[in-house]
Amino acid sequence: MMGAPNGDQPVAATAGPLRWWQSRRMVIVALVFLYPVGLVLLLTAPRRGRLEKIVAGVLFLPAMVFFALLALKPFWDFAGRMSGPADLRLDFDRWIAPQRLEEDRVRQKQQSDAPPQTTGPDALLRCTDFRGPERDGVYDGDDVSIDWQADGPREVWRHPIGGGYASFVVGGGRIYTIEQRRQRETVTCYDFATGREVWVFDYPASFEETLGGDGPRATPTLHGETLYALGAEGHLHALNAATGELIGSANILSDFGMDNLSWGLSGSPLVVDDLVIVTNSGAGSPSMIAYSHDLDRIIWKSDAGQQGYSSPAYAVLAGRPQILNFSGDAVQGIDPDDGEVLWRYDWPTYVGINVAQPIVVGADRVFVSSGYGMGCATLKISETDGALAVEELWSSRHMRNKFSSSVVYDGNVYGLNEAILGCIGAESGERRWKGGRYNYGSLMLARGHLIVLSEDGELILVEATPDGHNEKGRVRIFDAGKNWNNFAIVGGRLFARNHKEMVCYDLRPASTTAN
Repeated sequence: MMGAPNGDQPVAATAGPLRWWQSRRMVIVALVFLYPVGLVLLLTAPRRGRLEKIVAGVLFLPAMVFFALLALKPFWDFAGRMSGPADLRLDFDRWIAPQRLEEDRVRQKQQSDAPPQTTGPDALLRCTDFRGPERDGVYDGDDVSIDWQADGPREVWRHPIGGGYASFVVGGGRIYTIEQRRQRETVTCYDFATGREVWVFDYPASFEETLGGDGPRATPTLHGETLYALGAEGHLHALNAATGELIGSANILSDFGMDNLSWGLSGSPLVVDDLVIVTNSGAGSPSMIAYSHDLDRIIWKSDAGQQGYSSPAYAVLAGRPQILNFSGDAVQGIDPDDGEVLWRYDWPTYVGINVAQPIVVGADRVFVSSGYGMGCATLKISETDGALAVEELWSSRHMRNKFSSSVVYDGNVYGLNEAILGCIGAESGERRWKGGRYNYGSLMLARGHLIVLSEDGELILVEATPDGHNEKGRVRIFDAGKNWNNFAIVGGRLFARNHKEMVCYDLRPASTTAN
């Protein structure tokens, strides 16, 4: 079943024309023959001395390399460091026909299979928000194995998927994400048990960015029977979670005449009571908008300034309900009733790149961290005569979350300090340990352990203890590459994806799942 945007008929994915510069054959021919052929022609040309020709050929080599790299631009794939040429590799499967055609083949086969069942215990499982119900990266179930040597993760299913960097949400025996399929963004529903596609809702949109990668970024949000999805270029949709039918839509950039962020809109929609709260680029006013549940009306607008790439989160601090907003240059508390800025703490970074989720670490405290030389801090929120104030309790450079978020456990903060896993005290920022180079991946907390998905595609179990780095097991689930998407855990199953594949792994002890 397919949802159709704005009442149009569903649009099936078809293989588009392949431009000449996207052809692997043309690229290889150009690299292998053009420079040697040109060099031979130069050396055998009349006039000019041989030495002069050799010098000209050598001097022309950098220009040849430069133009070859330009021809290969559609296949550039940068590592999370993105610090120089050493972090560039070529990924010929990104946009060429074989990858897209394989996706089409799998989906067409799935349509001929028996429809998935959504009844049974799995249908009761829910994971409705980015990084869990509190958006804090904590899985509170006790059904995952913490002995991976004897009882490690087991693959349940694996399928190709479109591009993009969103995670999954889960409910009703189904999982949801948003992805890029050629020139269309696609909100997609898959079966929990098999990964079979159930419905898609697509519309024309294609965000492209060389360093960060192409496609949508923001994880959808599931609220009751409604799915809210935000695309990288501002398309906001409310969809029936069971059928994919459109309930309402808006564009949070074009509706207000705003330009996009450099790396695309990334904040997952936040539902508070009957309000759907989203942040746009902040390249103008407003930068935070609260819509009615069907997106038919704007309830309030807030001028929260330039925005970053973090997702808004609900919190109660100093006894006051508020929305934590990590904007492009500040941490803020926003009143969910009217959008008023309750407090603000300046936190400027390089071109507004604040990405990691702020984390509540006490009744009146919030932990915040960024990369690009910034570091981390704990802020204290206090109330005096009805007004909220903020102060910094401590700051440190021992935890720099570039674009993955930390977790808090037993008074300590665990996270990727740039590319290396580390632990610091939540009360002081003092370093407990640093070890385990997992590059720019993501992590969650489960049963007193960290489950880390490294940028290189390995799933790793690490004990969450301040005593030192204790890795207890690892399994490869993706090829090495740009594995930047956060993952979700629900019912002891882990759902992960990158810009090519999606997988489900069973983390439960085998003895509890045997028939």
